[in-house]
Amino acid sequence: MPKRFLIFALVSLFSIPAISHGFPIDDKSMEKPILASEKKKIELLIDKASYLASIKSDSCLIYANQAIHLARANNSLNLEGEAVDIVAGYYYDAERYRDALKHLKHLLQLYSQTGDSLKKAFTYNLVGLSYFNIGTYDEANRAFHNAMRLAVENRENSLLATCYQNIGVLYAELGRSEEAMDYYSKALDLYRIQKNRLDEAGILQNMGIILDDQDKDKEALGYHLSALRIYNELKDTLAVAGMYLNLGSLYEDQADYPKSLDYYNRALSIFLKENNNFGIAYGYISLGMVNRKTGNYEKALDFLQKSLQYSKMISLVENEADCHYELADVYYALNDHKSAFEELKQYEKFHDSLYNESVHQNVAEIEMRYKTQLKDREIENLRIERQEAIRDKIRRTIGLAAIVTLTLIIIAVSGYYSRTVKKANEKLKDEVTERKRAEQELLSIKENLEERVISRTRELEEAKIRAEESDKLKTAFIANMSHEIRTPLNAITGFSGLMLREDITPEKRKEYNDHVVKNNKILVNMIEDIIDTSRIESGSLQLHPSIIHVEHFLSLMNEPLIDNMARKNKPFIDIIQDNHKNKSETIVADPMRLQQVLWHILDNAVKFTNSGSIHFGARENHNHMIFYVEDTGIGIPEEYKEVIFEKFRQLDESSKRKYGGTGLGLYFARKIAETMGGRLWFEARKGGGTIFYFSLPVSNRYSKDTGDN
Repeated sequence: MPKRFLIFALVSLFSIPAISHGFPIDDKSMEKPILASEKKKIELLIDKASYLASIKSDSCLIYANQAIHLARANNSLNLEGEAVDIVAGYYYDAERYRDALKHLKHLLQLYSQTGDSLKKAFTYNLVGLSYFNIGTYDEANRAFHNAMRLAVENRENSLLATCYQNIGVLYAELGRSEEAMDYYSKALDLYRIQKNRLDEAGILQNMGIILDDQDKDKEALGYHLSALRIYNELKDTLAVAGMYLNLGSLYEDQADYPKSLDYYNRALSIFLKENNNFGIAYGYISLGMVNRKTGNYEKALDFLQKSLQYSKMISLVENEADCHYELADVYYALNDHKSAFEELKQYEKFHDSLYNESVHQNVAEIEMRYKTQLKDREIENLRIERQEAIRDKIRRTIGLAAIVTLTLIIIAVSGYYSRTVKKANEKLKDEVTERKRAEQELLSIKENLEERVISRTRELEEAKIRAEESDKLKTAFIANMSHEIRTPLNAITGFSGLMLREDITPEKRKEYNDHVVKNNKILVNMIEDIIDTSRIESGSLQLHPSIIHVEHFLSLMNEPLIDNMARKNKPFIDIIQDNHKNKSETIVADPMRLQQVLWHILDNAVKFTNSGSIHFGARENHNHMIFYVEDTGIGIPEEYKEVIFEKFRQLDESSKRKYGGTGLGLYFARKIAETMGGRLWFEARKGGGTIFYFSLPVSNRYSKDTGDN
């Protein structure tokens, strides 16, 4: 029978968030405090190992193991888990599944200690894939069901769909087609809800394989071609190669061997180019099977031996068994009965280990246990809901009785008092009415006078506070400006004097000249900001809108941003421009003013970020283009949410400020944004840092002369 290239869903451990979908992690680690210097050392080792793993360098194992030993010595389970995660991922990507399993089991122990059930679920999924690839199907099934159970508990639908798909693949391999199709259908529904086209294509491909095995060739071809179309749209080369294998298998079943060989050769060339051992093993066995059927026994022998070699290399037991079976047929056709017998013995050995009765019993037992747990949980939920409904009904009945009783009491008391007081009220009514009229006039005069006094006092106090605050801000601004202007002027004066010396080299003279030019530019930009602020205050700022290509415009910010980082001696911050496929590629805006706004935000991000990264980009949302700058800096407290957009205001207004500036940047940026018909705001990031947003209409219709705005 032709080989099928089944598609698994693999969720990488490196993408697991610390908190997912708003469900907190139950941290039971009870870690002891770790010295900051030791923590930094371990984190640097982990970063280095992660980078080396991403370029598939086995040097990552050295750094990761050093991190594991240090983390263990400092009782840091979380850092140890990060390092072990890198080692396990490296072995899995290298198709060394037995080595990967050893470290994945270690990860499960660590996540049990820390109480991180979500990461434990992702790890179980990878354990299941590793067991499947080495042919231990009952353990693979157990791991997939554990992952599925934890995914349900954590409401992680993406992982749940992955588990459905992988269990479907396992059942298909064990010949349990109906159960496999049931799990595939569940996974397909979730993938389509999540708009996950890549995994949707994988499900369509696997469903086509089952239909092919059931001799439903036309339906199978439809599923395969649908999957191939999606893979081509996504430009997933390896997935396209897998589809070529399945299309070749389909034509092999129909005895159309030329077409089958064409697809198999196309698939193998891609796998060889990508150095994908898993695909290479399947490609060679597929070619060997077709050549055996067409009588090209020497070629078949060569291809099957190569497939066997790659299968042993990555412990692909199921494919090893099939290689031995095919080799037995080839040797028999070549009248080498001894070799054929030896290959059949090897096949029986592997086949018995893969498909013995105990494996099927274990798989069925695990499936039944999982379904029983689900049914028990449903029964328990119904019992709790029924008890709650009964309690709620009792509470409503008691409450209604109390309300009726209280109402009757109130009616009785009110009737009694109304009868006894009515007569007295009638006697006093006329006298009270006359006195109230006189008192009302006096009260009205008194209240008006008190209100006027209170209002005037409040106005005077507010004016006094504003005046005092204005004096403080002006004083701070003058002091800041004195410092900010004096700094570049001193540099210009000092380096200009040095340039007049005759004993300096041309290189030094050029360096001094560069310093003069740089500080002159700083001084000019500062004065221009003050002038533009004055124009905004007087309403005389003019805008000159034009059509701007957003992505090109953002790319122009990279070079000055990197120069700014160099000036501030912060070269280790990652600057990342995010690219988004927006419906509108252009907007209408004043490019110079747009650049000023973004530059003030980016400059602040560099100023207040010492490590980590700065992301910036633009996303379209409801006919608005929203520019954003996200940093991992010191962040902004909630109480300063509006203060920082006021004139002359800064986070640190003391005389010994750590960060420089005039306090006009964000005030100027917000005013420009509002003048352009947009708005500027920010949000605090979890874990530190800030995200600034600047929105503009995609088709801005403001006048070129906004002085009348």
